[in-house]
Amino acid sequence: MSADTSTQTTGSPKRVAVVGAGIVGTMAAWQLAARGHVVTVFDRWNTPNDRGASAGESRIFRTLYKEGPEYVAFIQRAGELWKELEAAQDTHVLDWCGGLTIGRSDHPDVRAVLDCADELELEHRVLDAAAMREEFPAYGVDDDEIGVFDPNAGVFRPELAVLAARDESVRLGATYRTYSEVLNIRPFADRVVVYTGEGAESFDSVVVATGPWAGALSGLGEGIIRNKQLVGSWFPVRDAEIHAPARMPISVRRHPEGAFSAFPCLDGMGVKILNHHLEWPPLDSPEELQRYIDPDFVRSTEAAVARLMPHLDSTAVRVSTWTEGFSPDGAPIVGPSQVDDRIILAVGMSGQGFKFSPMVGSVVADYVTTGSSTDALAIMDPTRFTSGAAS
Repeated sequence: MSADTSTQTTGSPKRVAVVGAGIVGTMAAWQLAARGHVVTVFDRWNTPNDRGASAGESRIFRTLYKEGPEYVAFIQRAGELWKELEAAQDTHVLDWCGGLTIGRSDHPDVRAVLDCADELELEHRVLDAAAMREEFPAYGVDDDEIGVFDPNAGVFRPELAVLAARDESVRLGATYRTYSEVLNIRPFADRVVVYTGEGAESFDSVVVATGPWAGALSGLGEGIIRNKQLVGSWFPVRDAEIHAPARMPISVRRHPEGAFSAFPCLDGMGVKILNHHLEWPPLDSPEELQRYIDPDFVRSTEAAVARLMPHLDSTAVRVSTWTEGFSPDGAPIVGPSQVDDRIILAVGMSGQGFKFSPMVGSVVADYVTTGSSTDALAIMDPTRFTSGAAS
């Protein structure tokens, strides 16, 4: 793949606005600034913050990908860019602790991971229940379950990752306008104008990376980006050593009594569980995000932990919620808008975007710089939803 953070600007540098300063927006800003463009980033809040999809204190990186093998090369190159960012900022945001998919061998998600590994000949190990208990005692497993181990997986500290991308983009010349809500984006023959409460400003190109705030700014129409409330719960560890990243890989768990992601203990106190077996509550808009969590949702998570995480206290001592924007087919939307090809969309990450956000930023920078990208994935093409939209 061809992504490169060295300067690749063709012709004069462009003035580029990035709307949204979560992980996708800050990665786009980094990649654009690295190619010599003059970048201004707008966000209605500060960056990072606890409202959008870059919240939650931990995120998963994995390469054995149940969502489909077509993503894998994209993810692998993203892993290289994460390492480049860490080196540039002299920081550590991704712990390569490995990852597990746990469940019965005939579960569709377990089967999809194995098929992905076999099709692309990816490094992995398959562990039976006895081997799982010995090597990864944090996880309680039934005799008929297996674990598929991905050595090229890990856990992020997302807020620190956003800061790293922001700071690297600033080092390269980007400017941030926090607490500055973008109200409208209008293309004209010779410019694209961004309107905020402070007035109007002209740019050569605009990147829309607004996550669950995509709405009208994306030009996709009503209902394409659907917002959901995600809920993380933290459970106290009884044995800190076996829950540390050195002993506990991240996991995607599929069991009849509970489906969830589990994250190793990063603070010496608790493990985060992200519940999957209950429907994440829909939101008409991100402003409807409630900090109150239905007790039945928490009780269900606690029951799954009591059954499947034997060395955690099964009382959720902290619960947090944030929002994410989902596309109808679960794939991100990355590429030029049909409203105007100077407006580049990077929205609808659908719970997948954090891990490959550096590559999303690189593809966005390609489109701004040259009008095309050899790294773009057809599965992310915005035209799958906007064919025939008026320009």
